[in-house]
Amino acid sequence: MSHYIEYRQTKDVDAWWVESATSAERAAIITVLQDALRPFGEVRTRAWGDVVSVELQEESSTVFSFQIAERSAELEVPLSGVWPGEIGVDSLRDLVASKMVALVERGAPRDFLDIYTLCTKGQCSAVDCWQWWTTRQAKAKENVDRKRAALAVRTHLARLEQVRPLAGIADAEQRTVAGALRAWFEMDFLGELSN
Repeated sequence: MSHYIEYRQTKDVDAWWVESATSAERAAIITVLQDALRPFGEVRTRAWGDVVSVELQEESSTVFSFQIAERSAELEVPLSGVWPGEIGVDSLRDLVASKMVALVERGAPRDFLDIYTLCTKGQCSAVDCWQWWTTRQAKAKENVDRKRAALAVRTHLARLEQVRPLAGIADAEQRTVAGALRAWFEMDFLGELSN
């Protein structure tokens, strides 16, 4: 995401396996990541579903993670020549579609913040988000029901409000940002589905 807009404090990396990568090549890459991080602290490697995460730990807390997942669908060929070697960068459409999947399926605070930032900083619109999500879902042969997806986003938003109500946010600037984000999702982002 930082290729398109730099705003997060965290410096995690999300990556995808290419289809041609063998199990031996994948294991070798995981070993390289572990060896590269080890001089900086304790390294933990976790796997769940189709994701492998190599994480740098400090005082039992993850301070960096490099996650690699299977790609279920690709909208465009990754950008090449951005980094040395054969490492491609997701197109903006693919990045937003993946962020939308995370928003709909997981709904973590960072998922809301990512989509909000991409849209409010002019990288894409709410209409783009929904169109690219739909295209990605169709290519992956996943559910493309926008009403179901909107209900999931509303549910995640309600959960966030219960866990961290605006009135309970002591810092005035954080409270203002959280209020603007939540209002934007209700009025603009989810409102796009009724247009």
